[in-house]
Amino acid sequence: RFCILPFPIQNLRMRIVLEIFEKVERAGAQLLLVTKYLNADQTHEALKIAQKSPGFYGLGENRIGQVETKNIPRKFVHFIGNIQSREILKIAEYCSVVHSLGNLEHAEKFTKALTAGANSNSHLQKMGFFLQINISRESQKSGVLPEDFPDFLKQVQSLPLEILGISAIGVGEFTPEQKRKEFKELIALRDEFLPGKKISAGTSRDFELALEAGIDVLRVGKAALGL
Repeated sequence: RFCILPFPIQNLRMRIVLEIFEKVERAGAQLLLVTKYLNADQTHEALKIAQKSPGFYGLGENRIGQVETKNIPRKFVHFIGNIQSREILKIAEYCSVVHSLGNLEHAEKFTKALTAGANSNSHLQKMGFFLQINISRESQKSGVLPEDFPDFLKQVQSLPLEILGISAIGVGEFTPEQKRKEFKELIALRDEFLPGKKISAGTSRDFELALEAGIDVLRVGKAALGL
């Protein structure tokens, strides 16, 4: 039975599905609540409720323009979208964690942005990164291929960036077996190259499989918002 806490805003029937937070917490994982679907008021209401859960990890946003207008405290905002070079300064300013770093040039630009910004804004020094892996090996997906990850990791580790772990967005249409294979490969990569770090993966469609596999951070939006 779902435990639901409703908060209708602007005629949108939205509710925090507490059972999902509880399920993630019981598994020893954390939930990144994807709020890219919501306006500013809805996002602030969702944050007010979600942050009461011990398993809450942050808010996932994929458009920096929307993040600016929502005016959410930086410590809660995690960037999960494709990174555009021209937006790196703003991502560093408005987000505390990036889940989609898969390009050395972007890593270098984040280093410059954080180094320059820290001179006037000390909070900019506090920023974490997940290195994105193209686990499904699809040409339209961003991220490094699994076989290229060791070299990419060495390059990024030469920079003064805090690496929190690895991330991935797998194939969209899948069988449970395909998802289990993806998660198993991610765990193997993490255990070999970044032991003790986190894995950010899983969505509303496959978070239960991700929990079963032992993924650390689940990015859940519609299912956790009752949309």
